[in-house]
Amino acid sequence: MLKRFAAGSETLARAKLAGKKPGLAGQVLAFFSVMLAASVGMSIMAGFPLGILSAFGVEMDAPWYTLLSLLACAVEIAVSVLYCACIERRPIRSMGCRKKGWLREYLLGFAIGGVMLCAAAGLAAACGTLSFRLNDNISWGMLALFLLGFLVQGAGEEFMLRGYFMVSLTSRVPLSAAVGISAALFALLHLGNDGVTPLAIVNLALFGVLAGVYMLRRDSIRGVCPFHSAWNIFQRNVIGVSVSDGDMGPALFSAASNGGELINGGGFGLEGGLAVTAALAAGIALVLLLPLKREEEPPA
Repeated sequence: MLKRFAAGSETLARAKLAGKKPGLAGQVLAFFSVMLAASVGMSIMAGFPLGILSAFGVEMDAPWYTLLSLLACAVEIAVSVLYCACIERRPIRSMGCRKKGWLREYLLGFAIGGVMLCAAAGLAAACGTLSFRLNDNISWGMLALFLLGFLVQGAGEEFMLRGYFMVSLTSRVPLSAAVGISAALFALLHLGNDGVTPLAIVNLALFGVLAGVYMLRRDSIRGVCPFHSAWNIFQRNVIGVSVSDGDMGPALFSAASNGGELINGGGFGLEGGLAVTAALAAGIALVLLLPLKREEEPPA
């Protein structure tokens, strides 16, 4: 079914021009090396301003540290691009970077991510397992900063997992396997989170599959980055549910569990419940089954 996405895909065609194409084991090893380099860079980028402020006796609370960590995900973009350009010698277009219609594609991806997350939350609420209340004394400035932070974080993870790793895998394994391997790795990277459950891992893998097929369908990374960002923003900073068991700062609403953790995800957040399973499965089905029309872009 994914073969029709490969036909006419400029992203995959450009990826075939790579000067170096490691085998599957080499690809996985290279990914962990790239991820390690990015992690070190992110720690430095987030920790440096904290160290400077601490030297002057200024203490920052948890939301500020979380915000700095989100913004530091820009390092993931830089390291992924550098690896593809300098090691595999792949053109930047092979990561799904396109100029034509980028704003429309970006806004569409953001809207889809927000609608899907709200649909999952609405399903959990309709089942009587979640209730919401509007928060008082909302810090609009901090909300705006977290919006920026999640926009960077979503782009960082998508450049790393989809623009770089998934596309690189297509040189060695079938397209469906590349999507599956990158999605499984995305899920396994969350194994260390507190409160993780088998259903949460399944849902995270489904999210990775949806992100992968969405990128392939649109032949671009410009929509899947904001899709990922909006999913996290609406989950934590709009409806007030934890993101993969993480406290992510201020929110417009607070969500309260009324039982039914199998549906609403319990302490892990929506991503640990069947409401998200249903939303992601529906999203994957729509991306795979809707008619496909390719947009053509003149060569750079």
